[in-house]
Amino acid sequence: MSELSFFRSLQNAMDAQSSDIWSMVRDTRVDGYRLRFGEVTATELSLYRLRRFWSKLVYIDTNEPNESATGADWEWLIGHDDQWVQIRVQAKIVNRTGSFSELGHPRHARRQQMDTLIDPPAEDVACRWMPLYVFYSSEPPAPLATLQTDPRRGCSAQLARHVRDVYGPDHNGRATLLAHKHLANSVPWSQIFGGLVNRLAAGESLSSIVKSLATQKFPADAHNIDDFWDPQVSGGICSGETPGYIQAITDRRVDEFEESRVSSLRVNTSPEAAGPESADFTNQAPRGADAGPVRDTTPPPLEGLPFIYDEFPSLPSRNIVVDRPASTLSLPNFVTLVDIDRMPPAQDGPL
Repeated sequence: MSELSFFRSLQNAMDAQSSDIWSMVRDTRVDGYRLRFGEVTATELSLYRLRRFWSKLVYIDTNEPNESATGADWEWLIGHDDQWVQIRVQAKIVNRTGSFSELGHPRHARRQQMDTLIDPPAEDVACRWMPLYVFYSSEPPAPLATLQTDPRRGCSAQLARHVRDVYGPDHNGRATLLAHKHLANSVPWSQIFGGLVNRLAAGESLSSIVKSLATQKFPADAHNIDDFWDPQVSGGICSGETPGYIQAITDRRVDEFEESRVSSLRVNTSPEAAGPESADFTNQAPRGADAGPVRDTTPPPLEGLPFIYDEFPSLPSRNIVVDRPASTLSLPNFVTLVDIDRMPPAQDGPL
C-alpha cells in the first residue's frame, strides 16, 4: 500500500468511527440508553477502530499513579530516525445539555488540564508538535446549525489554543462550556491529516514531508489544523534534543519491547515535594453539609459470566528515569507510532 493510500484509508476509518460515535452519543444523551458512555470509552473504542493504522502502540505509565502526569489522552508520532512530528490530543464528550462540562477539568491544584496540554515543558515535546481537542458529539444535544447533521462530526477537531481562547482567559467563573461555541470552526477529525494527504497526493514522500517539518516550530498563532503540514507556517528553527520518552520508544535495540506491536513505557520520576500541589486528584466534588451519606459506587459483581477481567495483561516494557516530579511532566496516556520505515499494511474494509 502506498503512503497516500495508507493515510486516505486512515481518514476513511476515522470518518466511519465518527459516525459510530455520533450514534452512540445521541443514543446515550437523547434516546435514553443507560450506558456509561464517556470520553474514556469513546477514546478506547476509537483507538481500537484505528488499530491497523500505527506501527506500534505504547502506553505511558509513571511510578506515581495518583499524580496525573498526562498532558493529553493520546498522541500520534509520525516519522523515523531522529525526525518526528507530534500531534497531541485531549478528548471531551458532550453532555445531555449540550455542553462540554469536563473541559475545565483540573490537572492539580494550580494548573488546568488545558494549560498542561497547550504549554508543556519544552523537554516533553518534539520540535514540530500540535495540541488539539477532539470533541465527541451529535445533534442533538449539540445544536443543529453547528454540526449540520453530518455524522463525520461525531469526532470534531479544533486547535487547543482556540479552545482555550473560547473557554475564557479567566478560569474562575467565566468559563464557556457550550458545545456550539467550541464546535464552531472545528473540522471532522479525519481532516487532521488533510494537509498531509494533499502533499502526498502532489507527489511528495512521507519522509520528505517529515524532514521539511521536523525542525520547524509550529507557531502558537497558527490559524487552522492544515497549517501544521505547511513548512512555510513556522515559528522558527529549533534544534533541541528529541524528548527522552520518544527516544526510548523509537530506540531500535533488539528486545521484547521492540518486537511487540503493543508495549508500555515506564517513566520513573522524582518524589513529589510536600504541599498542596501533591494532593491526590479526585474528580468528585467536595462534600458539603447537605451532601448526604457517602455511597459505594462500586458496581456489583457480574454473575453468570465464565470469567471476569480484573487486570490487564503485562506488556513488554522499557524504563526511563526523569529527574523531575510527575506533576511537572506533560506526557500522553498512550502513543500511536507511525514509523516510516515500518508502515503497517493497513487496508480498506471492515475493521
